[in-house]
Amino acid sequence: MTGSTPRLGVALGTIGLPANEWLDLAGELAQLPITRVWIWDHLMGRGAPERPVLEALTLASAALARHPALCVGTLVLDVTKRHPALVAKSVATITSFAPGRLLIGLGAGGDAAEHQALGIPFGSSGERLEQLADSVAIFRALLEGDPAARVTRAALSGRVALDGAVSSPRPKERVPLYIAGDHPESIRLAATEGDGWIAPVATFAAGVTRLRQEEMRSGRAAGSVSAVVMQELGRGESLAETPFGSSPDAWLAEQRAAGADEAIITVRSARDVAALSAMMQR
Repeated sequence: MTGSTPRLGVALGTIGLPANEWLDLAGELAQLPITRVWIWDHLMGRGAPERPVLEALTLASAALARHPALCVGTLVLDVTKRHPALVAKSVATITSFAPGRLLIGLGAGGDAAEHQALGIPFGSSGERLEQLADSVAIFRALLEGDPAARVTRAALSGRVALDGAVSSPRPKERVPLYIAGDHPESIRLAATEGDGWIAPVATFAAGVTRLRQEEMRSGRAAGSVSAVVMQELGRGESLAETPFGSSPDAWLAEQRAAGADEAIITVRSARDVAALSAMMQR
């Protein structure tokens, strides 16, 4: 891997792995020259109810406590699934024992079937995008600045209203907020309020152009927002079968040329982690 390529993170699948095996694999990944391990946000799988599904924030907390060298990110928390003030409190608690090692990725939600199965309102695209904007504002208010400051805020979505809320402890370092999504409003929110933006390979090139336009329009310095491209594994596909697996340096150079500052690849098994370790030693 060369210094001119995007910073590399690894998404370790949370469906189908028992918790201790997932944590052991995260420890192996922590020994590699990657930026962080990313954690999916699913509450249930499809088609095989017996398969384990691990919750993202609980897993992040356990991984950070077990592996002092590890940094993690959420890929990405659906703002529809949790009250944003409660998530902010969870984040503040985690960063109190793992300062500087947690990054929060947020998205407007993309699995209607999961929401329906669990009785969680999904809402229209517009409603979910308003929830995303609300969550970013609430996180900033409750995670930054004076811990004694009271926050009163009426939400755009009408779902959450803060009335004299306080949150202590607050992180000593700013917790980065990355926003995922191809919708123009998600990209605009990332460009104006976020620290990063995440999109899959298929839509990254078009989205990053809009991201930089919105960033410039907002008055932020060019490159303020980290552009992150993500490669997912297909069903039954191994890491070795992906474009990254075929030629890691060439794939990363291609993503840099497309405008990526960071790249995320997906692994789902011990075999994938072993393959990645071998690739990075070459």
